[in-house]
Amino acid sequence: MNSAFYSGWVAHRRFAPRRHAFRYRIGLLYLDLAEQEAVLGLSRLCGHGRFAPFSFRESDYLKVFTGRGMRLIEAVRQLVGDAIGHVPQGSIYLLTQPRSFGLSFNPVSFFYCHEADGQLAAIICEVSNTPWGEHYHYVLPARPAQDIHDFHQHFAVAKAFHVSPFLPRDIEYRMTFSPVAKQLGVHLADWQGERKLFDATLNLHRETLDRTGLHRYLWRFPWMTAKTCLTIYWQALRLLLKRMPLFAHQAADGSVRVATVLPKDRRHESL
Repeated sequence: MNSAFYSGWVAHRRFAPRRHAFRYRIGLLYLDLAEQEAVLGLSRLCGHGRFAPFSFRESDYLKVFTGRGMRLIEAVRQLVGDAIGHVPQGSIYLLTQPRSFGLSFNPVSFFYCHEADGQLAAIICEVSNTPWGEHYHYVLPARPAQDIHDFHQHFAVAKAFHVSPFLPRDIEYRMTFSPVAKQLGVHLADWQGERKLFDATLNLHRETLDRTGLHRYLWRFPWMTAKTCLTIYWQALRLLLKRMPLFAHQAADGSVRVATVLPKDRRHESL
């Protein structure tokens, strides 16, 4: 299979106005959207059923398209095409938390969109907020590596969507993505001018997705989505106790925003 599991650590750090940090183990599905039925057919513990220990539903993603009956792979291509004027025709992979016993919860999911020759064309970050249940999409057009020793993708985009009540709207996201290989990394930092307020990092390693690997994943991460949800609220309580300032919810600026390549002189961090 082209699809795989990735497991490792997610870490969050706040630098201002008060310091706060945590990390926890995480397991994610890296799904080739053309292999959905093959993946769900690996075990009786998989399926589309409401209470399946492991399930996947296209309607959980890009709902403005899939809610009208469009296949997810075509929805991804249309979103990218509308955003950057070019429709990638190759494979589409989704890095996400699958449903667990009927629960779907993803603060962010990543679509890796490829050209027919296998080159990365774009990445979509589908962001959701809690508890408002809204979704927003940042489209990141990939560029050929500028340095033979650096195959990472670096992006910058102004924040356009309210996510956390503990972070302001007037910030810039700076993102770094490693190649998808045995190791996979994603780093996101929130900058307000020249001051970094927050960052989050995924450090993951690839695991085989087969019947044995799927059962191992369910044993290690039986309630992954519930754990993520509870962690968000627990950390929010800790931030309240630290008297972090709160920022009111604001309506999103549109529904899609396109990122630009982050210049080398502004790449303060990398994976």
